Amino acid sequence: MPSGWEVVLLNIGFALAGLVVVFGVRALIAVVTTRDYFGKHVRRVEALGFLERTVEVRDGVRLNIAEAPAGGIPLLLIPGQGGVWQEYAKAIPQLVEKFRVVAVDVHGHGHSSWNAADYTCVQIADDLARLIDQVFGEPVVVAGHSSGGLIAARLAAAHPDKVRAVLLEDPPFFATEPDRVDGTFVGIDVYAHVSSFLAQDAEADWVCWYMRHSYWKRLLGPIWPALTRSVVRQRRADPACLPVVRWVSVSINRIWESISHPYDLRFTTAFIDNSWFAGFDQAQTLAAIDCSTVFVKATTRYNREGVLLAALSDEDLARVESLLPDNRTVRVRSSHDVHFAKAGAYVQALEQSVER
Repeated sequence: MPSGWEVVLLNIGFALAGLVVVFGVRALIAVVTTRDYFGKHVRRVEALGFLERTVEVRDGVRLNIAEAPAGGIPLLLIPGQGGVWQEYAKAIPQLVEKFRVVAVDVHGHGHSSWNAADYTCVQIADDLARLIDQVFGEPVVVAGHSSGGLIAARLAAAHPDKVRAVLLEDPPFFATEPDRVDGTFVGIDVYAHVSSFLAQDAEADWVCWYMRHSYWKRLLGPIWPALTRSVVRQRRADPACLPVVRWVSVSINRIWESISHPYDLRFTTAFIDNSWFAGFDQAQTLAAIDCSTVFVKATTRYNREGVLLAALSDEDLARVESLLPDNRTVRVRSSHDVHFAKAGAYVQALEQSVER
């Protein structure tokens, strides 16, 4: 009969074996699900007939768009900071059943103009109003993600004749104000590391710098160095290719994929020095929107130190709801990028915005 210590060691052995099996199964699932997880959606959209073109909205200012070939309810998709139109590719095949979809690269992103003087919410919203006139010629439903949601709100408030309904996808209302940003994930992670990257000249690649310094290394612990080595190796080999680490989930791969798209970091510095908000009062903007809105709120999380690991808090959301005249809030158990992480819920929310 085994002794007490032998039983303990046997149980430990079983536990370790179980962990190995669980990790192995998860790694196997990741290998399958991460295969071409981003590009396959883009190719599917292209197969639907989506074409890219640039539109000159002002002298010397061009915005890159991708548009559907068919008609439907006019819909303008505005990505968040660092995102390009392809971010919406997973949701677009469902959207084209009802909408005439146009997705735009905001100033400083993708193939649109990179002119730092234009990196303000007010200017971007004004230029998108011009884009609506040229591309649609009628009022549209506007859906903005993150900072794109701030732009969508400004567009609806300042140009009510251009907008028939708004979907605000987890925009950082009030959490981005100067007295709040230091207590948020974006403040201690993205903003801090953009500033340190631009202040040095030893590393030329932003993604490689970010991987070595990111706050994520505190959250993911011992696996982060291995992830960093793999991503840096891929960036060195081909900076134009989105890096993929096959043995971790798509949601983890999104950490570095979402900062790997063509993007002018001066757009972020405009948030850091608050110049992006020049002439843009968030509370007044929300109160001025007279069309119906749907606010999509992703999961709210905090770390142990009380840092907000979400775009905005539940208290911020309550303030938003008190200001919007005709709003419905949809909560989704999701990461910040609801349109990708929970594409079905995102499409349903957009359909609700039209029904309202």
